[in-house]
Amino acid sequence: MKKSLLALVLPSLFASTVGAVEVYNDDNQSVNVYGRAYAGHDFSGEDKNANYGNDAYIRIGAKLKSDISESLSAFARYELQWDLADGEKQDKTKTRLAYVGLDSDVGAFSFGRQYGAVSLVSDITDTAYTNAYGGNLGVGKDHDGTGRDSSLLKYSNKFGALQLDASYRLDDTQSDAESDAAYGLAAAYELDFGLTLVAGFNGSSPTDDYDASIFLVGASYKTGPVKVAATFAQGSEFAGQNTDHTAYELMVEYKISKQLRAQILYNVQEHEDTVSSVKTDVVDDLVFGVRYDFNKSLRSVAEYRINGVDGMDDDFHLAARYSF
Repeated sequence: MKKSLLALVLPSLFASTVGAVEVYNDDNQSVNVYGRAYAGHDFSGEDKNANYGNDAYIRIGAKLKSDISESLSAFARYELQWDLADGEKQDKTKTRLAYVGLDSDVGAFSFGRQYGAVSLVSDITDTAYTNAYGGNLGVGKDHDGTGRDSSLLKYSNKFGALQLDASYRLDDTQSDAESDAAYGLAAAYELDFGLTLVAGFNGSSPTDDYDASIFLVGASYKTGPVKVAATFAQGSEFAGQNTDHTAYELMVEYKISKQLRAQILYNVQEHEDTVSSVKTDVVDDLVFGVRYDFNKSLRSVAEYRINGVDGMDDDFHLAARYSF
């Protein structure tokens, strides 16, 4: 089979998977399984934050591929997570991903529970080492078609250095006055000297009374052991009716050695009431992180957050993560 777009496009569809173990492969089909065990704890002051205490989960997934012809192949992915923060007697499982698709010479088409198009933008600064921080641009909620969402149609293709993603979230509601439908478009352009530029837009009409939209731009640059990235988001009633928001994230990482690296994140999100014009800081995080890789599977991570939001304490998160 000639070289497929699968090698170029599906890494974005399979985001968040560090590695996988091939358990089956013949001339036309392959099955890969992967997983993660995360054991962490969040420490904060007297005014304990929402993520205080135990933070643990188990995640397992499978990726499947089957060749149909020389220019067409089918793929699928399923990923399940068990949240264990409340101990062993609890029922907190969630299906993170479940989709099927076709990959061809004109791009990859998929449907199911997967990442919306604008994740192509937000992912470049959603790089926190622990499970506690990051992802503060305002995207990623269910039923807005941006982060992981269900009933999502997606198209992805790469034209040389340019990647284009488009997604459409089908309406699941039975109300004539409400809608889950949303659409997203995103692009990433990678220059040969380490600079990547990204931009995206997502729009929806949650009710008959208002439209919601968000526009994102960003850039990342890598040279030697240093990587920097920045993203900016402007939402019009995307965070809720009569609420506009502005957000940005900055990231700087330095790879000290093959096993040790350090990172600084700065995340801000401000809401504005469009009726009263009152502005409120809902996110103001400065996060210092350290990561040590014992090997490609096991790492230990630690992050300290200086929380600039009024009434919220600083906190510290320590964790170990094993992936395969």
